[in-house]
Amino acid sequence: MNTLTVIFDIDGVVVDSEQLHFDVLKDLLPQHTDEVSVRDLIGLSLEETLLCLGIDVERHEEIEFKIVSAYKAMLGPQYLRPGIRKFIQGLIENHVPFGFVSTAPREICLANLATLELPFKQLLISGDDTERTKPYPDPYFAMLQCLGSHPDETIVIEDTDLGIEAATGAGIKHVYGWPHALSDKESYASAFKVIHSLDEIYALNAILNSNLN
Repeated sequence: MNTLTVIFDIDGVVVDSEQLHFDVLKDLLPQHTDEVSVRDLIGLSLEETLLCLGIDVERHEEIEFKIVSAYKAMLGPQYLRPGIRKFIQGLIENHVPFGFVSTAPREICLANLATLELPFKQLLISGDDTERTKPYPDPYFAMLQCLGSHPDETIVIEDTDLGIEAATGAGIKHVYGWPHALSDKESYASAFKVIHSLDEIYALNAILNSNLN
């Protein structure tokens, strides 16, 4: 009987959205983004991003609404990372439980997950759902509880060192780093393995193939 579970980060893992997030910020906050790059903000929550850009806290609610609206208007399935939809469909067909953990607001997470066009509601821990988010392990602890999973039976796919730190802090050993075009500032030193394709998660592929046989 398979007891494996899988947890995905969303931005940078499900959708290649980091540049899109930054493009929205540049359009809405041009005077605050001249001296930063997209790589400086990867992995940060929206609140942390606005603080990093020097936006007064009292303006956050208004600006966050504009950011979320603009992002959703630009998002589409063309931003899905290669192979992710097929990979998740394989989990569904082989009854492998999975969930999603993100620092982003729930509304953005749901918009990103909608691009997958999955047939049922997904387990999700967003940046709105825990008092502390990545790099703290709290969201991963929360998702492990949702899945009823043990850390030793869990695979995580992340694209940032912050996310990897959060997952390993929750006791999860099999944390895979999946770089993208904007990952050059990430070291992946704490990752179990760095992959360049989802096919390189051999333990999971073996279980899926076993389930098919």
